[in-house]
Amino acid sequence: MVADGVSAPPTTSTTGSTTSSTTVQASSALRDLDLKLARETLADRMTNQLRQQILSGRLAPGDLVPTERELREAFGVSRATVREALHGLVTSGFLERRSNQLFVRDRTEIPDDEVDLAELAARLSVEDVFETRRALESAAVAAAARNWADGEIDQLRSILERMRPGIGPDYHSADVEFHTSIVRMSRNAVLLQVYESSTHLFFRLPSFWRVFAGLHGDPARAITGFEGHAPLVDAIERRDAEAAVRVNDALLDRVASTLVRRLSAIHRPT
Repeated sequence: MVADGVSAPPTTSTTGSTTSSTTVQASSALRDLDLKLARETLADRMTNQLRQQILSGRLAPGDLVPTERELREAFGVSRATVREALHGLVTSGFLERRSNQLFVRDRTEIPDDEVDLAELAARLSVEDVFETRRALESAAVAAAARNWADGEIDQLRSILERMRPGIGPDYHSADVEFHTSIVRMSRNAVLLQVYESSTHLFFRLPSFWRVFAGLHGDPARAITGFEGHAPLVDAIERRDAEAAVRVNDALLDRVASTLVRRLSAIHRPT
């Protein structure tokens, strides 16, 4: 997807400064993201996510681990990556092999140091993602409030309506489209490219939610939903850049804090 690029004439210093500042923020956020990703492999990230599912109880003691094929689709990785991650979880005591199948071990049997490291890794992963999203989206929503064109607010509200149910793959697909559309409305081609290239990190694939939904709760249900996103559209429509940034920051903070709180609530059964 290509955004309509708008560059300010050299004589218009205010617009030029705004565009330059937004681009610098986007580039800086991308560099930070690249550095974070360079410090861990795909198998590391998958291992941390599976540990989180086990510690949260979504994969309960005695549960059969999803198949390699399901895990490949859920995480978008290769068979080798899946096998490396599963091997690490067996070695660290989170999983046990029975015949040719893997099962989740009882959390009381998992070493304390492994539990502590898993919770820390999951919490840092959440914080990294939302710190980066906030850096990019703050610039995007402010620029969108200044630059949106006729018809774009109606399109954004149409996407918002699809988020009303607040659950399932359709909601998550609309959520990605909603935030990406706002970035596109910023008229900053660099910011859009950075954001679109990172959506696989910012938003979970529907197959991920399908693997871990079911008897242990429904992780696909939205934390903020339609009601949380509607005020953002209102602020952008009013061309109130400051209000749009405040609303979006609060939206992201609510999601991040909820996820971290859930991680913090994980404790060893007594």
